[in-house]
Amino acid sequence: MKKLIFLLSLLTVLLLSCGSTKVISADASLSGSSLNPVYITDKKSITLLPTRAVEKNIDAVQHFKAHFGQKDFESDCLLIADSEKLTVTILNNFGTTMGELNYNNNLVVFNSDLFPKSIKAEYIVADIQFCLYRTVDIKKTLEEAGLTFVFSQEENPDGTSMESRSIFDGDQEIVRIEKSSGLILLSNFLRGYSYTLQGSF
Repeated sequence: MKKLIFLLSLLTVLLLSCGSTKVISADASLSGSSLNPVYITDKKSITLLPTRAVEKNIDAVQHFKAHFGQKDFESDCLLIADSEKLTVTILNNFGTTMGELNYNNNLVVFNSDLFPKSIKAEYIVADIQFCLYRTVDIKKTLEEAGLTFVFSQEENPDGTSMESRSIFDGDQEIVRIEKSSGLILLSNFLRGYSYTLQGSF
């Protein structure tokens, strides 16, 4: 129960901490009018990328950790990402569903009676897209919003690779994503939170 209360508080803080300004569409033909804008900064926003921009298909249980301030939360989740949809099912220690997030290009639906309707699930989807979608599409939509996207990749001696994705507002790095074999770390320096995703992707 304490974990559930913390998750509720964490999501509420993260997703309601944004202002409003002009929406910049990543793909107007696929972005439905029912979607809320995603504010990367307080004044610069994007709409979500289409699911066809996914880098590779994923259908696997992952271990998820969130850190905000002095608080931490962790849980397993089933992540499905393909060219038609993006879904995340959050599971508790007993394997019971705590919430399910579904995105299908035109609509984001967050199915859970435990979370307030005011939570903007688009922000969760955007973070996942920054981690798992094609860098060329991420770069395009962020640059249209007046932001800079920097990507780099290095090969390790064991044949694995280390990947870095960063979002800048001017000279300020506001988001950094570090990917290695079986591990993704997203740090949002502007909003003060981080995610770790461990599993198969």
